[in-house]
Amino acid sequence: MHDYRLTARSVLPRTLFEYVDGGALDESTLARNTADFDNIYIRQKVLHGRTVDTAGPVLGRTASFPVALAPIGSLGMLYPRGEVLAFQAAHAAGVSACLSSFSVCSIEEVAPEVQEGDAFQLYVLNDPGRTEELLWRAAEAGFKNLVVTVDTTHPGMRDRDLRNGYRSAARPPLSMVLDCALHPRWFARSWRALGRGLGNYAQWDDVGRGLIAQAAHMSQQLKRDLTWNDLEAVVKRWQGRVVVKGITDPEDVARAIGVGAGGVVVSNHGGRQLDGGMSSIAALPAIASRYSGELEILFDSGIRRGSHLLKAMALGADGCLLGRSYAYGLASAGASGVVGVLEMLRKELTMSMALAGIASVDDLAQRRRECLSTRERSA
Repeated sequence: MHDYRLTARSVLPRTLFEYVDGGALDESTLARNTADFDNIYIRQKVLHGRTVDTAGPVLGRTASFPVALAPIGSLGMLYPRGEVLAFQAAHAAGVSACLSSFSVCSIEEVAPEVQEGDAFQLYVLNDPGRTEELLWRAAEAGFKNLVVTVDTTHPGMRDRDLRNGYRSAARPPLSMVLDCALHPRWFARSWRALGRGLGNYAQWDDVGRGLIAQAAHMSQQLKRDLTWNDLEAVVKRWQGRVVVKGITDPEDVARAIGVGAGGVVVSNHGGRQLDGGMSSIAALPAIASRYSGELEILFDSGIRRGSHLLKAMALGADGCLLGRSYAYGLASAGASGVVGVLEMLRKELTMSMALAGIASVDDLAQRRRECLSTRERSA
């Protein structure tokens, strides 16, 4: 993954790379998301004579391994038609994908690629009519899963984005324009798309023109006073599974169950919202120990290796969402880069399971934490 990240860094203009790569404020939570995996050890088991099957259910689909692509805004700026390519790559690798509300390609452009298990991600807007319109369009496109992001009612302060003007400037500053021109590989493939904005909002005249203006405008349209009652109304409105993304506290999981959610994503938004909070992997065990079996528990934030997938599932996750990892692959090589990332993680997971004596995802679910030991237990 480090190699994909370095390639993405060399290809993308600074503004786009730091949008993908950065986190909130001092980025301490961003760093902990990955670093805290190192405090969890996998117990090695030898001579067990087992073959490994990584297939498992995620979002109503049996995936080749228990992951799906998380929603990421502006993918179409990392690579032309990035959202469509991500869905195609996910399906080629046997997993599902989730489309961000803040996508460059619209719901309708991605609709021909939608399969069972795919999801649309919703930000609830101040305007209920526009929220309703997005829900209707997503259902018409064939999405059965709805992922509602709830940890962005107040935008995180991301210093790198603020310096670069992303989601704050009304138009691209000169430094951003010059930076784009100084990345010829990206510019050669993407210049035709530079005039595109956020496809799902293009028909709304007041959102402005171009990605920078639209992102800045729409980030101010998210409903700041969102409540559990609002979420319950969305659950009742949607004819399918609703997954609540952005939960790290067990009490919030209880509330999500209370309003009828079919799943949660244990996530701190990749360290992009609240800096100083615990890592997602540190938050997972308390949630899984109380609510495993009551709803689907998905996990994201910090995954960079197949061994991280094993650790998250051993701590109670039913599956994982991949974010930055596949974005690096997409920026590096388009759909083939996403497939490359997924295949790499699947192979690493297979190897880790084999060396831990774990035969299948079901086997892992049965044994859970006996597959692990912490640094303190090993001391």
